[in-house]
Amino acid sequence: MMSPVIRRALPGERGEVVATVTAAFAEDPGWAFLMGEEYERLAPEFVGALFDLRAPGGNVWVSDDLATAAMWESPSGDDDEQRTKKAWARYVSLAGEEAHERLVAYKTALAAVCPADPYWYLGVLATHPARQGEGLATAALMPILDEADRLGIPCCLETSTVVNRRFYERRGFLESTEAVIPAGPPTWWLRRAPPEPLA
Repeated sequence: MMSPVIRRALPGERGEVVATVTAAFAEDPGWAFLMGEEYERLAPEFVGALFDLRAPGGNVWVSDDLATAAMWESPSGDDDEQRTKKAWARYVSLAGEEAHERLVAYKTALAAVCPADPYWYLGVLATHPARQGEGLATAALMPILDEADRLGIPCCLETSTVVNRRFYERRGFLESTEAVIPAGPPTWWLRRAPPEPLA
């Protein structure tokens, strides 16, 4: 079987990427906590905000058919401040106060466990449910994992499912810290250390 073609997402692919990620996270307990009973309405807006923040910096990686997407935040935290404010202000206005409070609680819990040193942050890794098990997600991870290893920078993420945690452990995310989210699901902050430099 041929290896999937992995590349950076184009701005015009926003809608298809949003659809893939929304479908992939429909059963995720972390996202269920964030969006409550309004997943169908809020998830596309949430994913759209993430795409708008990550794509301009070239940090959304997709399979050529858009069945998989990986959205990263670079170690430099290179978000444009105005773009960030605009994206989240729109989401909050649509989501309402309760959903906003849950998002703040979630982010606060992660901030308590994330390292101070620079790292690549994997905010989203998603494969459409109809295409899972084909190796697409692993392939989508590789451009940044390879770059991080080359530069000696760790990679981090959080997950709220044991299945996902095991998936990431097999890909080197071996350091685990529990993130305590009030009224939220069990969630783990995972870290993938860079390789030891050769002597």
